[in-house]
This record gives sequence, C-alpha cells and structure tokens, in this order.
Amino acid sequence: MSETITSRGVTFPRPAADEKTEQASILNFVHLLGGRAYVLGTRRAQYCALCGVRNQDQGTRQTEGIADLAIFLPPANSARTDVSRGWTFLWVECKGKSGTLSVAQLEFRDFCVRARVPHIVGGIDAFLAWCEAGGWVRK
Repeated sequence: MSETITSRGVTFPRPAADEKTEQASILNFVHLLGGRAYVLGTRRAQYCALCGVRNQDQGTRQTEGIADLAIFLPPANSARTDVSRGWTFLWVECKGKSGTLSVAQLEFRDFCVRARVPHIVGGIDAFLAWCEAGGWVRK
C-alpha cells in the first residue's frame, strides 16, 4: 500500500498499482497528448486449429526483453523545445511499484541507451516526469 486517499473525512490506503493499471494510465495519457501507442506482448487467447479448444499456454511469443509499449509523441509545444523537430519515438517498460527488470530487459534498455532511443521504466509517474522534462506537460 502507498499513499492515502481521503473521502468525506475517511482515510484509507491506496493500493499499489499493478503493471496493467500503470500501462492503461500511460496509454490514456499518450492519447491525450495526441500520440500513438503500440502495445507489445499482449496475451491473446490461442485456440487449437483442429478442435477449437483454448490452449492453456498464454505466452506472448514476443522477443524476450522487448519493452511493453512503443510510443510516438507529437512535437512538444514548449518554449524549451524545438517544435520544428519531428515526432519522438520511445519505449516504455511498464512496471508496478515493486517491479524489477529481467536480464533480457536490462540488455534491451542498454541497447536503447546506446542508440539514443528514450527508454522509460516504471509507471505513469515515470512517464509523466519524462514528459515534463521533454516539454510535453508542465507542472
């Protein structure tokens, strides 16, 4: 549990957001900014081609280590940024409050850093901080 929410004088703990909740919040915010997000690694039901029964294996079949979201953001509208630059591409590895990166995810992030491709790890708070630093939002 993390922060507290107060409603009508009653205070109760706010549950720590899980990875799916953080991802949904980021997707909503990207759309508010006029951006485009592509979700990788979603789990879709797999059905047997012969009998039509749903398989128990719900693996994503994605390359190990690849981030959860590929995001394109329009140019930031800020005096601190050059609006003549094109759209910005970045990767987001969604993590809940206690999530950690696997070895493959660390390797992917390292290649992004080497290639100067933004790679954010965390939830909506990390994404908002990155957007603020880049001029997409103001505090």
